[in-house]
Amino acid sequence: MKPAALSSLFIVCVGVSRLPGQVQRDTTARIAGTVRSSVDGLPMAGVTITVRGTTVVGVSDSAGAFALARLPSGRQTVRLLYADTVSYDQEVTLEPGKALILAVLLDVVEDEALTPIVVDTTSFRSWRGLVGFYDRKKSGRGRFYTPADLDRFRDVPLQTFLSVSGVVLRCRLRHCVPLAFNGARQCVMALFLNAVLVPPDYLEVVRVDQLAGVEVYMHAVDVPARFRSAFAEECGATVMWGRN
Repeated sequence: MKPAALSSLFIVCVGVSRLPGQVQRDTTARIAGTVRSSVDGLPMAGVTITVRGTTVVGVSDSAGAFALARLPSGRQTVRLLYADTVSYDQEVTLEPGKALILAVLLDVVEDEALTPIVVDTTSFRSWRGLVGFYDRKKSGRGRFYTPADLDRFRDVPLQTFLSVSGVVLRCRLRHCVPLAFNGARQCVMALFLNAVLVPPDYLEVVRVDQLAGVEVYMHAVDVPARFRSAFAEECGATVMWGRN
């Protein structure tokens, strides 16, 4: 088997919960969460999680779940190790008597080590959207671009990336709108950022390196129900998910 390397890493702080049955004097904390592949959204087993300066070690199981208990509170460094070849450190804050819930999204490639990308945020919208992203990708409708795909376009304008993806752009005085075809008629595609309908001029604001996933639906019939809008009912839609 070829050695695997970590190409992208997304860590989302989902929330903090108080541990049941903890006495008030207990100053220890806990970390729990899941690890998924950014390629297909499936759980990843065998990822080792440690906290620097402690002997506590956790390994993700077949469901991608992991948990570490009796950890010191305060600012700590979580270390992730995959395939004994690549490690990455992430600073977190642990509160006494509480559990920090982490969602980890790994992009792993063979024989190639790239600079990891880290997102540490309390916003849950983008993480939920990315999980649904992989479910929709399996349907076979539309075109889907994962973090690894987007890394190949990180230095090009968003308009150029969409053109390569098959979207027709109509530009006037540097202002562009995305177009698709409804029969023989051109129509304006709906544009979403983190599941929120945004105006077409967002094409000039958002950069490819700010995105963690893109879905392109060229035909209205392929647009998922959650993205149906006045535009998408007649035309297609482009759905973008931000890194934070």
